[in-house]
Amino acid sequence: MTRVLVTRAAEDAPALAQALVVAGFQPVVVPLATRSWRVLETADVAAANPDADWVLLTSGAVVDVLVAAAPQAWRGARWAAVGAQTARRAIAAGIPVTVTTAGTGVDLAAALGPLDGHRVVLPRGDLADEALPDALRARGATVVSCEVYANALPVGAAERVLAALPVDATTLLSGSAAERLAAIVPRDRWEDLGALAVIGPSTDAAARRCGLPAALHAVSHDVAGVVAALERWRAAGRLAR
Repeated sequence: MTRVLVTRAAEDAPALAQALVVAGFQPVVVPLATRSWRVLETADVAAANPDADWVLLTSGAVVDVLVAAAPQAWRGARWAAVGAQTARRAIAAGIPVTVTTAGTGVDLAAALGPLDGHRVVLPRGDLADEALPDALRARGATVVSCEVYANALPVGAAERVLAALPVDATTLLSGSAAERLAAIVPRDRWEDLGALAVIGPSTDAAARRCGLPAALHAVSHDVAGVVAALERWRAAGRLAR
């Protein structure tokens, strides 16, 4: 059976692993991220900044922290999300998302149009880059950025990744996973990662900055898109081993 390395955080890995099983793959789960929620800090930011025109949700993890830390915050604002999965998670939690984009955070900023005089709350992880806040400011927004969780490499993850190799394919659903994988696995063993499947443009860019040769790209930037990319690759007979 085709073995696929799953590098998502432990709380997010089951959805991808189950989808892989249903599609006939064998998932090998080694999380490359562990998150520490900054609940008190998030609540403090919400209390200090009660007014917002927009709140942007860049991941399901952000949704989870906001629901726990500030469930009633910014209910008079408009909400937007990167990706259908994030939007569905937010809507299930009672957050009225009205704008969704399938691309990157920068694509979401473009979808909002001119933001002159608008106050935009941007909850995010501590490793997020400045592309999205810069894009929002370029459109005239005042950005309230809030780090709602810290993202770290789990203890022992490096050893578990190396022990799991070789695999036929590896899934990368975040830039931090790509960076950590490139640091953990010696370059002369990169072929043991098999075909690299990335969820979207930001992850692809991070992988390429590290020199990782991403080969499979999700058309829809979600779990279903990653699995579909793997299915197309398998059907084309490109198994590495």
